[in-house]
Amino acid sequence: MKPQEPASPFEIDIGLRSLDELFNSLDPSPLVDRDIDDAIEDFIVDSVPEAPRGAQISLVLHLPIGHLSGLDPAALEQSITNYFSFLEARQTRQLRLFLKESRRDALVGLLFLIACIAGSQLVRALGPSMSTALISEGLIIIGWVANWRPVAAFLYDWRPMREKARIYARLSALRLQLREDVRKAPSPFPA
Repeated sequence: MKPQEPASPFEIDIGLRSLDELFNSLDPSPLVDRDIDDAIEDFIVDSVPEAPRGAQISLVLHLPIGHLSGLDPAALEQSITNYFSFLEARQTRQLRLFLKESRRDALVGLLFLIACIAGSQLVRALGPSMSTALISEGLIIIGWVANWRPVAAFLYDWRPMREKARIYARLSALRLQLREDVRKAPSPFPA
């Protein structure tokens, strides 16, 4: 079997009028700790699913001529990767908390289902009649419906959270390229 070649880098191109557009204007933190602007973050995060699995992600910032002088590309890259590392850690914590709450909800749901089944059996023991059958079946249905949320959480709800954490992990390892361009690059901002 032929060894697989590594995927070529996947570039996310963003055109900026100045580097200030990259960061949240309300964040007074030093460069290494600044938050990325929400529109830019959404643009970057939404681009990652298009990247081939295993491909190195490269963020290419296109700036007008003259805007690269005095920039420290390493500090800028560290700032961006720190931000996505923080988001990955936060998303992972949220996923762990969600799964913990879901396990608790499943336990409560299971106990409620057991109580509903026991109640159903008690009602059936009162004798065969239309009303006891109706109440008995109603208790069974209520018991199962009460477990809908925990079942949905374990089957479906956790996966988008895990995927978002994976996207942030990929972005925390991105490489930054700065380019002075006269051409217009894609911008997350409306024209």
